[in-house]
Amino acid sequence: MILLSSIQIAYIISAIIAGLLIIALFVVLIFQNAYAPKHIRELTYMKLSRICNENDYLLLNNYRIPIDDSNIGSIDHIVISNKFIIIINDFSLSGIISGSATNEKLKAFGKKGANLIVNPLNYNINLTKRLALFNDLNNSLIKGLVVIHNNSQINVTNSIGQFRMIKLKDLKKTIKEFDKEPVKKLKEDDVVRFIKYLNDNNK
Repeated sequence: MILLSSIQIAYIISAIIAGLLIIALFVVLIFQNAYAPKHIRELTYMKLSRICNENDYLLLNNYRIPIDDSNIGSIDHIVISNKFIIIINDFSLSGIISGSATNEKLKAFGKKGANLIVNPLNYNINLTKRLALFNDLNNSLIKGLVVIHNNSQINVTNSIGQFRMIKLKDLKKTIKEFDKEPVKKLKEDDVVRFIKYLNDNNK
Protein backbone atom coordinates (compact mmCIF):
# COMPACT_ATOMS: atom_id res chain seq x y z
CA MET A 1 0.00 0.00 0.00
CA ILE A 2 1.33 3.42 -0.97
CA LEU A 3 0.88 6.01 1.73
CA LEU A 4 0.66 9.59 0.63
CA SER A 5 1.74 12.52 2.70
CA SER A 6 -0.72 15.28 3.52
CA ILE A 7 1.10 17.55 1.08
CA GLN A 8 0.74 15.00 -1.74
CA ILE A 9 -2.96 14.52 -0.98
CA ALA A 10 -3.48 18.28 -0.96
CA TYR A 11 -1.65 18.52 -4.31
CA ILE A 12 -3.82 15.81 -5.89
CA ILE A 13 -7.03 17.41 -4.62
CA SER A 14 -5.88 20.80 -5.93
CA ALA A 15 -5.09 19.27 -9.35
CA ILE A 16 -8.53 17.64 -9.53
CA ILE A 17 -10.26 20.90 -8.58
CA ALA A 18 -8.18 22.82 -11.14
CA GLY A 19 -9.10 20.27 -13.81
CA LEU A 20 -12.80 20.56 -12.99
CA LEU A 21 -12.59 24.36 -13.14
CA ILE A 22 -10.95 24.21 -16.56
CA ILE A 23 -13.68 21.86 -17.81
CA ALA A 24 -16.34 24.18 -16.38
CA LEU A 25 -14.70 27.14 -18.13
CA PHE A 26 -14.75 25.32 -21.47
CA VAL A 27 -18.43 24.47 -20.97
CA VAL A 28 -19.24 28.13 -20.26
CA LEU A 29 -17.29 29.27 -23.34
CA ILE A 30 -19.05 26.73 -25.55
CA PHE A 31 -22.40 27.89 -24.15
CA GLN A 32 -21.60 31.54 -24.76
CA ASN A 33 -20.28 31.04 -28.28
CA ALA A 34 -22.64 28.36 -29.59
CA TYR A 35 -25.87 28.19 -27.61
CA ALA A 36 -26.47 31.73 -26.35
CA PRO A 37 -26.49 33.61 -29.69
CA LYS A 38 -28.98 31.18 -31.22
CA HIS A 39 -31.28 31.05 -28.19
CA ILE A 40 -31.34 34.67 -27.10
CA ARG A 41 -35.15 34.71 -27.05
CA GLU A 42 -35.43 31.78 -24.63
CA LEU A 43 -32.67 33.19 -22.41
CA THR A 44 -34.33 36.61 -22.36
CA TYR A 45 -37.67 35.05 -21.48
CA MET A 46 -36.18 33.10 -18.58
CA LYS A 47 -34.48 36.20 -17.19
CA LEU A 48 -37.59 38.34 -17.61
CA SER A 49 -39.68 35.72 -15.82
CA ARG A 50 -37.40 35.97 -12.78
CA ILE A 51 -37.37 39.77 -12.87
CA CYS A 52 -41.17 40.00 -13.11
CA ASN A 53 -41.74 37.44 -10.38
CA GLU A 54 -39.38 39.26 -8.03
CA ASN A 55 -40.94 42.69 -8.65
CA ASP A 56 -44.60 41.83 -9.26
CA TYR A 57 -44.45 43.06 -12.87
CA LEU A 58 -46.66 41.72 -15.64
CA LEU A 59 -44.95 39.79 -18.47
CA LEU A 60 -46.56 39.24 -21.88
CA ASN A 61 -44.93 37.38 -24.79
CA ASN A 62 -45.17 36.88 -28.54
CA TYR A 63 -47.48 39.53 -29.96
CA ARG A 64 -47.92 40.55 -33.58
CA ILE A 65 -49.63 43.83 -34.38
CA PRO A 66 -50.18 45.82 -37.60
CA ILE A 67 -47.73 48.70 -38.02
CA ASP A 68 -49.51 49.95 -41.14
CA ASP A 69 -51.79 48.58 -43.85
CA SER A 70 -49.13 46.26 -45.26
CA ASN A 71 -46.67 45.53 -42.42
CA ILE A 72 -47.00 43.43 -39.27
CA GLY A 73 -44.77 44.12 -36.30
CA SER A 74 -43.54 41.46 -33.89
CA ILE A 75 -43.01 41.98 -30.15
CA ASP A 76 -41.05 39.27 -28.35
CA HIS A 77 -41.79 40.42 -24.78
CA ILE A 78 -43.70 43.15 -22.98
CA VAL A 79 -43.02 44.07 -19.37
CA ILE A 80 -45.57 46.24 -17.60
CA SER A 81 -43.81 47.67 -14.57
CA ASN A 82 -45.07 50.19 -12.05
CA LYS A 83 -44.46 53.17 -14.31
CA PHE A 84 -43.85 52.01 -17.86
CA ILE A 85 -44.81 49.61 -20.60
CA ILE A 86 -41.53 48.18 -21.93
CA ILE A 87 -41.41 46.71 -25.42
CA ILE A 88 -38.56 44.18 -25.68
CA ASN A 89 -37.24 42.51 -28.81
CA ASP A 90 -34.23 40.20 -28.81
CA PHE A 91 -31.83 39.87 -31.71
CA SER A 92 -29.11 37.32 -32.39
CA LEU A 93 -26.41 39.88 -33.17
CA SER A 94 -22.74 38.94 -32.88
CA GLY A 95 -19.48 40.83 -32.70
CA ILE A 96 -19.06 44.58 -32.23
CA ILE A 97 -22.22 46.57 -32.93
CA SER A 98 -21.39 50.19 -33.75
CA GLY A 99 -22.88 53.31 -35.30
CA SER A 100 -25.33 56.01 -34.37
CA ALA A 101 -28.61 55.14 -32.67
CA THR A 102 -30.35 57.53 -35.03
CA ASN A 103 -29.05 55.92 -38.25
CA GLU A 104 -31.07 53.54 -40.41
CA LYS A 105 -28.27 50.97 -40.30
CA LEU A 106 -25.58 49.88 -37.86
CA LYS A 107 -22.29 48.07 -38.47
CA ALA A 108 -21.77 44.57 -37.04
CA PHE A 109 -18.11 43.52 -37.01
CA GLY A 110 -17.55 39.81 -36.34
CA LYS A 111 -15.29 36.91 -37.27
CA LYS A 112 -16.35 37.12 -40.93
CA GLY A 113 -15.75 40.86 -41.21
CA ALA A 114 -18.10 43.84 -41.10
CA ASN A 115 -21.73 43.85 -42.20
CA LEU A 116 -24.38 46.55 -42.28
CA ILE A 117 -27.57 45.62 -40.43
CA VAL A 118 -30.92 47.35 -40.18
CA ASN A 119 -30.99 49.35 -36.96
CA PRO A 120 -33.24 47.34 -34.60
CA LEU A 121 -33.80 50.42 -32.42
CA ASN A 122 -35.88 51.95 -35.23
CA TYR A 123 -38.06 48.85 -35.22
CA ASN A 124 -38.92 49.39 -31.56
CA ILE A 125 -39.48 53.11 -32.14
CA ASN A 126 -42.05 52.39 -34.86
CA LEU A 127 -43.81 49.80 -32.67
CA THR A 128 -43.97 52.27 -29.80
CA LYS A 129 -45.47 55.01 -31.94
CA ARG A 130 -48.14 52.61 -33.20
CA LEU A 131 -49.02 51.36 -29.73
CA ALA A 132 -49.16 54.86 -28.25
CA LEU A 133 -51.33 56.15 -31.09
CA PHE A 134 -53.98 53.45 -30.88
CA ASN A 135 -54.09 53.30 -27.11
CA ASP A 136 -54.27 57.07 -26.59
CA LEU A 137 -51.17 56.78 -24.41
CA ASN A 138 -48.45 59.33 -23.90
CA ASN A 139 -45.57 58.06 -26.05
CA SER A 140 -43.14 58.55 -23.15
CA LEU A 141 -44.96 55.86 -21.13
CA ILE A 142 -43.71 53.18 -23.53
CA LYS A 143 -40.03 52.26 -23.48
CA GLY A 144 -38.17 50.11 -25.99
CA LEU A 145 -35.32 47.65 -25.41
CA VAL A 146 -33.28 45.69 -27.94
CA VAL A 147 -31.55 42.78 -26.17
CA ILE A 148 -28.50 40.98 -27.58
CA HIS A 149 -26.34 38.28 -25.99
CA ASN A 150 -23.50 39.05 -23.61
CA ASN A 151 -20.68 38.10 -25.98
CA SER A 152 -21.37 41.08 -28.22
CA GLN A 153 -19.97 44.55 -27.71
CA ILE A 154 -22.18 47.64 -28.07
CA ASN A 155 -20.54 50.82 -29.38
CA VAL A 156 -23.70 52.67 -30.37
CA THR A 157 -23.52 56.44 -29.94
CA ASN A 158 -26.16 59.19 -29.67
CA SER A 159 -28.23 57.03 -27.35
CA ILE A 160 -31.97 57.69 -27.20
CA GLY A 161 -32.87 57.31 -23.53
CA GLN A 162 -36.34 55.91 -24.17
CA PHE A 163 -34.93 53.29 -26.56
CA ARG A 164 -31.81 51.30 -25.74
CA MET A 165 -29.74 48.41 -27.03
CA ILE A 166 -28.42 46.38 -24.10
CA LYS A 167 -26.77 43.08 -23.28
CA LEU A 168 -28.83 40.35 -21.66
CA LYS A 169 -26.91 40.71 -18.39
CA ASP A 170 -28.02 44.37 -18.10
CA LEU A 171 -31.73 43.63 -18.46
CA LYS A 172 -32.64 43.75 -14.76
CA LYS A 173 -30.57 46.86 -14.09
CA THR A 174 -32.12 48.73 -17.03
CA ILE A 175 -35.72 47.92 -16.08
CA LYS A 176 -35.02 49.04 -12.51
CA GLU A 177 -33.55 52.29 -13.85
CA PHE A 178 -36.75 52.93 -15.79
CA ASP A 179 -38.89 52.34 -12.73
CA LYS A 180 -36.84 54.79 -10.66
CA GLU A 181 -37.68 57.69 -12.98
CA PRO A 182 -39.71 60.44 -11.24
CA VAL A 183 -43.03 59.93 -13.02
CA LYS A 184 -46.47 58.88 -11.87
CA LYS A 185 -47.41 55.22 -11.79
CA LEU A 186 -49.36 53.74 -14.68
CA LYS A 187 -53.12 53.96 -14.41
CA GLU A 188 -54.93 50.65 -14.28
CA ASP A 189 -57.37 51.75 -17.02
CA ASP A 190 -54.46 52.51 -19.36
CA VAL A 191 -52.96 49.06 -18.76
CA VAL A 192 -56.30 47.30 -19.34
CA ARG A 193 -56.89 49.23 -22.57
CA PHE A 194 -53.36 48.50 -23.76
CA ILE A 195 -53.70 44.73 -23.18
CA LYS A 196 -57.12 44.69 -24.85
CA TYR A 197 -55.67 46.35 -27.94
CA LEU A 198 -52.86 43.78 -28.08
CA ASN A 199 -55.24 40.84 -27.79
CA ASP A 200 -57.70 42.27 -30.32
CA ASN A 201 -55.01 42.92 -32.92
CA ASN A 202 -52.68 39.97 -32.37
CA LYS A 203 -52.31 38.38 -35.79
